[in-house]
Amino acid sequence: MRYLIIFILIIGSFFSCESYRIGIDSRSAKIVSENFSREYTRLDTLIRIDGYYYHEDGTRLISPFIMSNNREFQILYVRYESHIQIQEKFGNNTPTARGKGSYTLSGDTIKVRWAMPYQIGCYHIYSEQYVIENDTTLRRIFHLCETDDPRREKSSPARNDIYKFYKYQW
Repeated sequence: MRYLIIFILIIGSFFSCESYRIGIDSRSAKIVSENFSREYTRLDTLIRIDGYYYHEDGTRLISPFIMSNNREFQILYVRYESHIQIQEKFGNNTPTARGKGSYTLSGDTIKVRWAMPYQIGCYHIYSEQYVIENDTTLRRIFHLCETDDPRREKSSPARNDIYKFYKYQW
């Protein structure tokens, strides 16, 4: 019995956030994903928010996200084959590959910070910036995984990924 307890403790340490010194726990992630003021931002006067934005890479639709007028941000950090798949995932409230957070507006730039689970009880924190091109097009100019492995390059260069709007009623 004693060996079983020791074995469980050792295995548990391999799956904890601290074992890799990357990621944060769920309490810290809640600060990013839920603890922000939800005031009206007037985002709907700058861009369309009655649907979602997505990046297209050949035939795949990548990282679709939605934003509300009260600073809420949700992203599906996965690649999809069709808009139907995206709509099914947004409609399904399972946390798999779903990030949540908030945004702020600074001129024509939307600054986003969100948390996403990557392992049981562990989360990554991301920061991104989008420039508003027009009311249906955003350009991502910055992407950073704040909680990634310190041995890796943290930020990706500005790739100028274009995110298009797709109208969809929830």
